[in-house]
Amino acid sequence: MKKLLATIVLATLPVFASAGEYICEATNSGRDGWVPPKFYLAYDAATGKAYAYDGFISQVSENPIEVKWKQRSATSHQYNWTVKGVEGSNGGKGIISHRVILFLDRNRFTLSGRLHGFDNVISGEGTCAKVG
Repeated sequence: MKKLLATIVLATLPVFASAGEYICEATNSGRDGWVPPKFYLAYDAATGKAYAYDGFISQVSENPIEVKWKQRSATSHQYNWTVKGVEGSNGGKGIISHRVILFLDRNRFTLSGRLHGFDNVISGEGTCAKVG
């Protein structure tokens, strides 16, 4: 049900003016999980603001959240965000941080992350498609 909800929300996200918008899908989620199977990234060059949305963010917000963004090179961007209140499989709540490097020239990403207070190794990779 959460996957269906996330897919519906991803399909109805707003379009940002002067933006780069991407829907990304993980092809490798690492051994410890916590890599969203599908997520949304956007940046608005006019304002310098960036946004992300995934299944973890959907637990605490109905809308994309503003995230840190920087242009690493002409062909790659980096997005960083932290989500507080993410539900774990044990019913507890935690904090998760993700860093995504988006390679524009290859339509690919790498993701690394941290589940605060735990030793999980969060890493993944996959493909991204430009929206619009």
